[in-house]
Amino acid sequence: MGFPDPTPASLPYSKLITFWRFAVAKIFAVALGFLTSLGFAGAVVAGQAAGYDEKAVANFYRGKTVTIVVGHSAGGGFDRYGRAIARHLGKYIPGNPAILVNNMVGAGTMVSANYTYNQAPKDGTVINSFDGGIWPSQLYGSSAAQFDMTKFNYIGAPDIFKYIMVVTKKSGITKMEDFMTGAKEVIVGAVPNTSIQHSATFLRDVLGAKVKLVTGFKGTAEIRLAMQSGEVNSVITGWETLGVSNYKDFESGEWLILSQWVDEALTDLPQKNVPSIYQYARNDEERQMLKLGLVKPNSYARPYAMPPGVPLDRVRAVEAAFLKSLKDPEFVAEADKTRMTVSPIAGTELHKMVVEGLSMPPALKEKLKPILAPKG
Repeated sequence: MGFPDPTPASLPYSKLITFWRFAVAKIFAVALGFLTSLGFAGAVVAGQAAGYDEKAVANFYRGKTVTIVVGHSAGGGFDRYGRAIARHLGKYIPGNPAILVNNMVGAGTMVSANYTYNQAPKDGTVINSFDGGIWPSQLYGSSAAQFDMTKFNYIGAPDIFKYIMVVTKKSGITKMEDFMTGAKEVIVGAVPNTSIQHSATFLRDVLGAKVKLVTGFKGTAEIRLAMQSGEVNSVITGWETLGVSNYKDFESGEWLILSQWVDEALTDLPQKNVPSIYQYARNDEERQMLKLGLVKPNSYARPYAMPPGVPLDRVRAVEAAFLKSLKDPEFVAEADKTRMTVSPIAGTELHKMVVEGLSMPPALKEKLKPILAPKG
């Protein structure tokens, strides 16, 4: 192995010291090389373990149908993403199963999340697209949340939520200050117990804005209709949704963007110099509440997940297929054409985000409870 010869007894003390320094350095170098090779081998083994038995997976999925359960109503952002993904997913799953989309609406996607966690087949034939905005239901121990979000098998997400606050021209509101000062009232439509509702509640109860909150909507599609009819005049939701469904309303000036609820400024908005919501936080505590309670959770707000108990090789195969679908040239072309934004997130990263979100510091959790804790 190249170790030095045993120490000659006749060497003087000073040379003995030099000899042993050399010997120790040599031994350390050899040991480090050995450990490094073990680490490399371990990495190779780990990489192999992250794979799956493609033949076994194909044998299972061949001739079967996989259902994507969308927890929001047809026509909304979740539904559009789900149907676009469904058109491409099957060709990347070994065995090429048929893919169907089923809308299971209720309680801000709580109904579909409960179904997937407790009742759906645990064989890999059900994928759920629920609203990650229901995470506070688990955080605050709501009995309505019959699931543990950390135990879903996440296969990925097509994008994050990039929230903006929008008002109609008919509202007469042109800037945040109009209702932040109480001069005017903004009427915001919301889906119960989701980040859409949490955002409006934060404006009203923490920042002191004059906000009337209208809940009970099943999804953003219904809220947009209510904005057209005048029942409400505002919504706080994803630009990735509104940019697809209502781009002409922004171009015509019928809808105005008042603020953006993101950490990094959006560059593709049809309006220039849209202020950040952080500008309206009056102190560090409010900024922290905004960041950890509303903005950061939007990173895992559009998850796709399978129930606990699905065989791991099928989970891995579907996760790989999901990510390939989001890079499929036809899918990318469709997304570009319809202004559907895509920034894929892997299932493992998504799971990490969820765990971190549910590990909120106790003091901040208590501060945010009036805003995030489920109502009704």
